[in-house]
Amino acid sequence: MSNESDQLEWMMLETFATPEEGEALAALLQENAIESNLVNDANMGGDPLGLDFQNRGASSCIVRVHAKDIDAARRILEAAVQAAAAEEADNASLEMLQSFSDEELLEILQKPDEWNPENVMLARKILASHGKTYTETDLKRLFEERIEALRKPLEVKNSSLAFAFFGCVIALVVAALHFSYVGEAKFLYALLGGGFCACLSLIAGMNWCNRKKRLPNGEKVHVFEASFRKKAMVELIVAALSLVAVVAEIFIRTA
Repeated sequence: MSNESDQLEWMMLETFATPEEGEALAALLQENAIESNLVNDANMGGDPLGLDFQNRGASSCIVRVHAKDIDAARRILEAAVQAAAAEEADNASLEMLQSFSDEELLEILQKPDEWNPENVMLARKILASHGKTYTETDLKRLFEERIEALRKPLEVKNSSLAFAFFGCVIALVVAALHFSYVGEAKFLYALLGGGFCACLSLIAGMNWCNRKKRLPNGEKVHVFEASFRKKAMVELIVAALSLVAVVAEIFIRTA
């Protein structure tokens, strides 16, 4: 059920300056039986927190498709861009890319999700003019290598996990001491401090166990490796027990 939900999540395909351009792409996708969604929101174009005061109010049209359709939608978009570019190339983009080194142009081919299809096509043409030809098979291989690189989980130092466990221990010790000296008000602040440590450890454990990232091909994978997530699950359980112990002590004190 979760996998089906992930596949139906919306992913950004392309951003346009005007709604007309977005509607044209949406119509093209509809012709190819791909459901799309148009969003006219400047903040979704790269300023999700609304902190870009300089560009606030700027309009942008974002075309989104379901995660399961992202690869097919990109192919349709690339084909449309190539057809349009065959008639007239963007001189500004061409001049910019001509100043790039071959290594920088190759990086564009390796990361097509970070560039618009026209820039990818122009980079490929410039490399071909330099005697470095990349076939569709080569481009597919480069993209698969990028996906594999992004799929690799992040490494987390064991010291971070140990620190979270230490926070749980502090909460448990404080709860136990407070139970022994429930009549003394001076331990109230220690109890609140223990609860704070338990909350931080709980949040860290939930993040380590559940955090995922979306790959350019629409796949959703865990950020942290499986072996670390197992340890984090133990830490999460201990943190939850610590927090329950602290909350129980608060109820005992206020009863």
